[in-house]
Amino acid sequence: MGLAASQARLLTITARKADAEFQSMALSHQKLALSRDMERISSEYQDALNATKLVYDYYGSGNSDMALTYGLLMSPSIYNDYYPKLVTDAKDRVVLNSAYAAAAKKAGIPAEGLLGTPSSDVRNKFIEALCSENIITPAQATSIEGIPYDNKVGLGTTISAKQSLTDISYEQLLKLFDVNAVDSNTGGVLLGSNLLPNSQSQYDGNNQQQHFIKVSPSGDVADYHKGASQSVTISQLLAGDSQYIIAYESGYEPIPYDQANQLQVDLAGESTCGSTNILTWIMDQFATVLGGTASSDTAIQYAYNCVYDLIYPSNKLADSFTNGNINKHEALNEVATQSGSHKGWDHGFHRDTALQAPKYMGFNYLYVEETGGMWHKGGNEETTVSVNLNNIAKAFLTSYVSYMQGIEDSKYHYQKGDINNCALYNGKNDDFMFTIVTEAEIDDGDSGLYANFYDTMFNMICTKGWVENPQVDDEEYLSEMLKSGMVYISSLSDDGYYYQGNYSTDKAILEVSDTEAISRAEAKYNSEKVKIENKEETIDLKMKNLDTEISSLTTEYDTTKQVISKAVEKSFKRYEA
Repeated sequence: MGLAASQARLLTITARKADAEFQSMALSHQKLALSRDMERISSEYQDALNATKLVYDYYGSGNSDMALTYGLLMSPSIYNDYYPKLVTDAKDRVVLNSAYAAAAKKAGIPAEGLLGTPSSDVRNKFIEALCSENIITPAQATSIEGIPYDNKVGLGTTISAKQSLTDISYEQLLKLFDVNAVDSNTGGVLLGSNLLPNSQSQYDGNNQQQHFIKVSPSGDVADYHKGASQSVTISQLLAGDSQYIIAYESGYEPIPYDQANQLQVDLAGESTCGSTNILTWIMDQFATVLGGTASSDTAIQYAYNCVYDLIYPSNKLADSFTNGNINKHEALNEVATQSGSHKGWDHGFHRDTALQAPKYMGFNYLYVEETGGMWHKGGNEETTVSVNLNNIAKAFLTSYVSYMQGIEDSKYHYQKGDINNCALYNGKNDDFMFTIVTEAEIDDGDSGLYANFYDTMFNMICTKGWVENPQVDDEEYLSEMLKSGMVYISSLSDDGYYYQGNYSTDKAILEVSDTEAISRAEAKYNSEKVKIENKEETIDLKMKNLDTEISSLTTEYDTTKQVISKAVEKSFKRYEA
């Protein structure tokens, strides 16, 4: 009976041990699954840290939190300047939500669009359909239908909610320069010594002097000022009969390089004088009158860059000097003139400078050997560096016109050197029209703004076609579609046409870090992490108890097995005896 009982006990221990080991193995699998869950939520959290969202930055502040929605893009408001920002697919078709798609169907506009813009009757049906779909109110529909249909808006023309564009002639441009650019205190921008350093000490060595010269239409010096501030307007420089020159003169020897260089820096670069330099002033005058659109602003910057390169010192200038002095017959900015003798002048200044400077584009270097005259005798030398301001202003205007016409297509050009080799723009001989921005007195609530908006949308649906997407109203869905390149943004350009592009190229749309999504992900991560850690602690405790039980059962198993072995051994010995 003892042997039988031991064997039964052994079987029981074996069963319990196997069950404990199975439970331990099951717990191990559960812990492994928790590890995978932990890895998953960690990965999700890391991905969420990179989450971004699209916002609408109408004011260009860079920190907008206005969510980018379909309604914001496709509803008239100040935030889109009362022009729809179209969501378009890869085929450039307008993506419509359910309400807009229903309106298009009711107006009889097929998904593939029409061959062009239809009659005003179809447009009015579209407006009525918008009302029936509760997109606009009945009062708005009535007021919009009372405004003539514009079948060109969005197809090459624009009507700004805030401003309108007007073409003016060259003569009108000159008048606007006078109206906008004249300083009430000075009558224009101050030139002469005002454009040069306040301290003249660096120019006074060896009788070096600075001058502002006005040359009459006959070619004579009509006005001359040394060290005195003078004024002039853009219209005088562009179309006046007189010529205006700024120059440096030396009394007895060539002008040192660094001082000739400083004249160019003062006129084009970082001026050391009290007022702005001449080139910046010209740019500001053009921006005041002609700025306001992307194309004109770019043309003004292009003109500034061109003229800057024309008059700012370059390495070539340094090649014209030896031991700090200008060589007698060398060129300054590739322009050189020469005179045989001093003709005499009450102010002791070279009349030749005033007569020669208008003939050259860029800087003019004049060297005079005095062979006799009323002021200096016995071979004294005088040198002058000068620039004609009229030519600089005309070069700026020429660059502007060339850009607007197309740089490769324009017939106008200029370069340093003889003015006869330049083809400067002349408004008297060309009918080129200048586009300016004028303010439009339109109330934000005016029905004309809504008519403008929906006429534009209607024209684009008719000419581009449309496709329905009921989900496009969902903010997150629209954002993901834009990010993945499934849809695009089509915006109205300065030329009055819509162009399709990626959302990242639209100046009003920003991709920013999605702090809300990151916070939600962090909260979820922390919550899931605590749950997993609690489960792991529970599993660890159960596994520890099972390990203890298995160890105890193993010891009991070994003991019982020894008892059985001894009992069997005794039985064999008994029978052997």
